[in-house]
Amino acid sequence: MQKKRVAWSTGGDLVRSFTYRAGVSGDRMTILAAVWQKEVGHLGGHWQLAGIKQGTLYVKPRSAAAAQELQLRAVGIVRALNKYFERPWIRCIRVATR
Repeated sequence: MQKKRVAWSTGGDLVRSFTYRAGVSGDRMTILAAVWQKEVGHLGGHWQLAGIKQGTLYVKPRSAAAAQELQLRAVGIVRALNKYFERPWIRCIRVATR
């Protein structure tokens, strides 16, 4: 009888697997983090990237006024961010409450 071989996974393998299943590649996230401040300008100090899930970008605002400003500028920000990618993948921006 042969023992069944156990396949060990490294931390990097698990992260790649998660990002693949979530539909987000590490390259996209790196580019997004790099261009976020450039595209939102001085308003970036009032907004913090919280995450992305299935094309929805979650942003945590510092105040109610910042949340309203984010909602008003969301369409333009999505267009501005998507121009850095081969295919547009950010569909909308939502306010993160946590």
